[in-house]
Amino acid sequence: MKKTLKRTGKVLLWILVIIVGLVMISAVMHNILKSVEKNKYKIGQTINIDGKNMQSYVTGSGEKTIVLLSGLGTASPIADFMPLAERLSADYKVVILEYFGYGFSDTTKKERSNENIVNEIRSALKELEISGPYILMPHSISGVYAMYYGKNYPNEVEAIIGIDESVPNQTKINKNASMSPNLTLFNTLGILRDIKYLSPSTDDGMNKNNYYSVEQVKLKEMATVWNSANVSVINEMNMVNKNTKELYDAKYPNDLPVLLFLSKESVDTDNEWLPLHEEIISNPAIQKIETLSGGHYLHWTNADKIVEMTKEFISTHLK
Repeated sequence: MKKTLKRTGKVLLWILVIIVGLVMISAVMHNILKSVEKNKYKIGQTINIDGKNMQSYVTGSGEKTIVLLSGLGTASPIADFMPLAERLSADYKVVILEYFGYGFSDTTKKERSNENIVNEIRSALKELEISGPYILMPHSISGVYAMYYGKNYPNEVEAIIGIDESVPNQTKINKNASMSPNLTLFNTLGILRDIKYLSPSTDDGMNKNNYYSVEQVKLKEMATVWNSANVSVINEMNMVNKNTKELYDAKYPNDLPVLLFLSKESVDTDNEWLPLHEEIISNPAIQKIETLSGGHYLHWTNADKIVEMTKEFISTHLK
């Protein structure tokens, strides 16, 4: 009996040693591959913000500047926005910014507050030597940051054009779930890369309309492995309730032109989605809501329509 228990103990010990060894190998390989991949596929311009690298992409040379701001957890904003940016660049200067923890940018442990994120956006635009005022085009959670930006620095924002953007009062109805900081281990140890290798993800609908090149789809998939569950993204997720609460019951300034594109899928599945956006409108004469068919990532399937309606809106409401 004692011999059996001893043998069992040795087997379990060896199993544990093997598991720990595999995890260590996974972590080392993940971080090596991530560095190699980022250097190989890097696109855009790297700028220094608060001592860290932030990635940007600038295209077009129009008189008006549109700044594309990504949704929470969008692994590669540059790849995600590229087809939309290409279409907008025919008439406008277009900037894509990758927040810390996204795309090719460094991670940060600095609080992901409205103030800090907006200050990083402003610093990035200054570093790029692109002067305002800007037309902010936020997707999802960046709608909250854009509202904060417009309210606190009105001379720098001449319009907001939202893509199924988040609004402050939505967490009055449903609080955002908090996420454990320990989830960052999935990223640090390369477990997400292992899962993706063993079980390749199915098509998420990103290229339904063939807007994206093979390289852009590949970049998005790689960035998902690099950035999912990193410290910056987890911290940003855990700041959603605080960031939205800071702007509870806020409306857009009544002299700010606003165009909000809402996803029909979002409107149909959430009875509060349209009313929540209607209540932040202060001046219907220059602030409009348009519902487009498609899911939350409307620019995946409606880039042409978004550009057409954006051009009409800008020509009508901006000098």
